[in-house]
Amino acid sequence: MVMKVDYQWNRVVQRSLTNLNVLIVNGKDVGFIYKPTDTRTDRNAWRIHRGLGSDAEFLGHAWRQTDAKRMLEDVFVGVCR
Repeated sequence: MVMKVDYQWNRVVQRSLTNLNVLIVNGKDVGFIYKPTDTRTDRNAWRIHRGLGSDAEFLGHAWRQTDAKRMLEDVFVGVCR
């Protein structure tokens, strides 16, 4: 039996976390990725988190947004490609 999983990404505009993208699976917010603003001397990677708010757990870094999204999708949706 194959269970259908519906997921989508939603970009959230905030002042505190720029470039914030939230993963929604079956209508529930399950995790997010964000990229801090680059400075003149530092280039930042995308941060990947499972959960939201104070319960968020850091999973890792990715240099490209598509890689960060795939990593979080693999945790909740599974390998579907």
